[in-house]
Amino acid sequence: MNVYGKTDKGLVRSNNQDTYRTELNQNGCAYLILCDGMGGARAGNVASEKTAEVFLQYLQEHCEPEMQRDELAQILVDGAALANRTVYEMAENDPGQYSGMGTTLVGGVAVGNRVVLANIGDSRAYVIDGGRIAQVTEDHSVVEEMVRAGKLTKEEARHYPGRNLITRAVGVDADVEPDLYEVILRDGQILLLCSDGLSGMLTDSEIAEIVASEENFERACETLIAGACGAGGTDNITVVLYTK
Repeated sequence: MNVYGKTDKGLVRSNNQDTYRTELNQNGCAYLILCDGMGGARAGNVASEKTAEVFLQYLQEHCEPEMQRDELAQILVDGAALANRTVYEMAENDPGQYSGMGTTLVGGVAVGNRVVLANIGDSRAYVIDGGRIAQVTEDHSVVEEMVRAGKLTKEEARHYPGRNLITRAVGVDADVEPDLYEVILRDGQILLLCSDGLSGMLTDSEIAEIVASEENFERACETLIAGACGAGGTDNITVVLYTK
């Protein structure tokens, strides 16, 4: 198994509210987590960091490589619920600092070629196969709802003024429900997690081309971030890559 991640604040934002965590556990599980915080300058950082911390710890304590898909999925649901409750209660207990904070969450556990993911918000998971790319997750966003309703095309959604408005986030409400996905990676396929600082700056085909052309994950992450910055770098940019 091979996993690598990198984050950058981009060219416009004064701080980085994205957080990622990766770990190859000795028990044969890989943990992949990416969060894109929102709120005040400090609150977004707190929401994303706390969510990643709580979610990762829950996976570490409960995941075993021999578990079936449904068992792993339940752990992701429970871990997301715990992270949500933690962030929500922080905001409730200290509204002066944390009111309105929240974060996206995309991530989960990989055992060899099998990956089970939870998603809340508009950070994304893709599968890349050479120059081909397929989006795994579905955004919880206003523009995605408009695309599904036929009111916007995918290309129009990329430039729509309200494209950053999400409809589901960790820590905003007392309860939140993640969408769950299972991915079976074939030989040579790569799982990519990213914040919208990448997917909003580069097209899917540009992302796939960069990953396919680089010699290793470190170079691929660096080139993806450089590409997003070259396209404007208007948001924080975070990428996680995984292969069995």
